[in-house]
Amino acid sequence: MEPDPNPVTIAETRRSFGHRLARLAAVWRREIDADLREFGLTDATWRPIYYLNLSASPLRQTDLARSLSLEAPSLVRLLDVLEKRGFIVRAIDEEDRRSKLVSITDAGREIAALVSRAADQVAARLTAEVTAREMDDCCQIFDRVEQAAASPRESALGERESVRL
Repeated sequence: MEPDPNPVTIAETRRSFGHRLARLAAVWRREIDADLREFGLTDATWRPIYYLNLSASPLRQTDLARSLSLEAPSLVRLLDVLEKRGFIVRAIDEEDRRSKLVSITDAGREIAALVSRAADQVAARLTAEVTAREMDDCCQIFDRVEQAAASPRESALGERESVRL
């Protein structure tokens, strides 16, 4: 029978997991950014194009800002640049006239294809030593963590209260 895990070790491992996950996400984006620099794209410009290309329908600016973890005013300036370059168009949302819908253009889809190729190349390069089974296990863990983040916070708040006692 295995001994109960040390709560301090578990907390340190969880903290390390979050830190490593955030660091890896930044490294991954930097790698894609470096591959796209020759096309005049930066992290700020390729990410909205990538997200818009994944969407089957136009996105509200507020939803796009949330997906990109950007403040609305920052996104508006960025969308101005992308619109001038012909990669996106904005229109008034007929359901909520205060909102704007953002759509990708054909020129934006061409750029999105470049972004996808670069992302695929980075993924292949960075995961070359990782087996398919390890990738599957990792993705399952990410899915469970994401589900926990999307679930009500009551259980997490209860845990926090017990930690304070």
